[in-house]
Amino acid sequence: MFNQIRLKFTFIAFFILLAFILFDIFQLQTTEFQSTSEIIDQQNLDKFYITAPRGEIFDANGEKIVETKLEPHLFINMRKITNENSASYTQIIQYNFPDLTTREINEIFESKEILQFVTNLSSIEYEVRNNLLTNFDAFLIIDLPIRNYIKNELFAHTIGYLGIPNQDEFNIFQNALGNKQVGKNGLERYYEDYLSGIPGELTFLGSEIIDSKQPIPGRDLFLSIDSSTQLVTKESLQQGIDLANKSFESINEIKRGASVVLDIETGNIISMVSLPDFNPNKFVSGISDFEYKQLDRDQAFNNFAIQGLYPPGSVFKVVAYWLALSENIFPEGLNNKDSKVDCEGSLSFGFDDGSQQVYNDWKLEGHGKVDLTNAIKQSCNVYFWDIALNIWRNFGNTEGESILQEYSKKLGFSEKTNVDLPFEKVGIIPDRNLFEEWKISRPGLVREEGWLGGDLMNLIIGQGAITTTPLQVANAYRTLLTGENLSPTLNINAEKITNNKINVSEEFISFLLKDLNTVTNKGGTAYVSFSILGNKVNDIGGKTGTAQNAGDKNNTSWFVGVDSISNPKYIIVTVVDEGGSGSAVAAPVSRRIIQHLREYELTPVEFGEITE
Repeated sequence: MFNQIRLKFTFIAFFILLAFILFDIFQLQTTEFQSTSEIIDQQNLDKFYITAPRGEIFDANGEKIVETKLEPHLFINMRKITNENSASYTQIIQYNFPDLTTREINEIFESKEILQFVTNLSSIEYEVRNNLLTNFDAFLIIDLPIRNYIKNELFAHTIGYLGIPNQDEFNIFQNALGNKQVGKNGLERYYEDYLSGIPGELTFLGSEIIDSKQPIPGRDLFLSIDSSTQLVTKESLQQGIDLANKSFESINEIKRGASVVLDIETGNIISMVSLPDFNPNKFVSGISDFEYKQLDRDQAFNNFAIQGLYPPGSVFKVVAYWLALSENIFPEGLNNKDSKVDCEGSLSFGFDDGSQQVYNDWKLEGHGKVDLTNAIKQSCNVYFWDIALNIWRNFGNTEGESILQEYSKKLGFSEKTNVDLPFEKVGIIPDRNLFEEWKISRPGLVREEGWLGGDLMNLIIGQGAITTTPLQVANAYRTLLTGENLSPTLNINAEKITNNKINVSEEFISFLLKDLNTVTNKGGTAYVSFSILGNKVNDIGGKTGTAQNAGDKNNTSWFVGVDSISNPKYIIVTVVDEGGSGSAVAAPVSRRIIQHLREYELTPVEFGEITE
């Protein structure tokens, strides 16, 4: 009995001793773990990136239009904030920066960042800044770049704006992560890697900075755009839009349009305006959700010069003009450009494919006897329909039936111009193959019979399924006047890309310029819009276009201008979405821009004449 009691006490004593030993081991391991964790934390190197100053942007005259200013920003080192000093730092921030709300201050101290941004100090007195740095070691002041768009809205669509990178942009742009910003549109995006610069670095060991690298600024960009021309172009386009609203009834307010000025010799873009626009500085200071959504509803972020897709109407007739002279394909019965057809206001013919057999010209009483020159001058649809009819009857249902499409593609229609801007759209040149594809992929757009002769009749006058951008039209006219389809550029140092070359003779170019000159002179569709220039109009040319839209939408107003016939330097293209007649609205817009380019006295955009 005694031995059993002794043995029981021995076991109890053993287990008590074992429990003390295990507790000491656990306590030791816990203490060592905490100590080791602290050591690891102190030895862990973390980096904080400093945004690099972006390159600045200058216009054709060397005038700075986008700048980067360095401004002091206050940060707080969150690794130096403890339970003991947190309240003190909160009071310091509240006292010195009363504009910060309680919520904003709470968010600062809830941050998991190494350095947390507090406020911009550019408007804070030096004594306050110095006091914060001298007496409170958790504060740090870093000079960060602020983007300033000097001309506000004037270059909104060409320059673009900055924003916070998304995941795709982190992958695409090498400096986006460190710079914490990226170009969202325009040149800011297209030249992101060129403009952005390399971010600086602060290396932390625990709460202390042990190394630093200064950011490397981005490179400056020099443009072909002229600020004074850009301003006149914007003013003129806005006057044209206002004129359209005053002159035409429309279900929707007319807001959208674009104008482009292209240097014929170099392919440089001298001006590019799209309306409505926006102020990119709003994205620097912070834009409200309401304002952003309103701009988005108005499509203000769309650059209609390269993203607006419109049927071109009669400005497309120069393609058939070139084709006729190159292939000797004129209306049936004619064999040269001087032969005439009798335009009685409509064209009747027989198609065996079910296509419409009577086509009415915009001028119901007809144009009388017209040759190729007068067909351009008066924008006679019947003359060009006769060319399409000749093509269809001789080449229909063969490879040759797409000769008009082939010529248009040589001029860059339905292809990217490869301008140095992002998100360019290409438009459509319809043909039999496309309609066959659409019968499967987009059956609601085409009839079961597919491509018919009537579709070619629509295409030759820039109607039907065709769509194009204003820049494509400008570049097409430039190509006809130079023989070279060159990619238009904004960056004067950009590499020039030759998309293709075409065979045009000096004789053809002379014919074309002479015939475009008839459009702006007496008897031409743009004469009323240009008559204010008096005798000066004898050296100016152009082509009007009025494109029908589906449903209840107003017509789209087009005009392509050439500043000089004797010494052409610029192509000017204007489009006003739902702006009505091209000769009444787009033509006087382009006329005012030409007045500026020729250094004539500027006169207001006034209603021209409704022709086509």
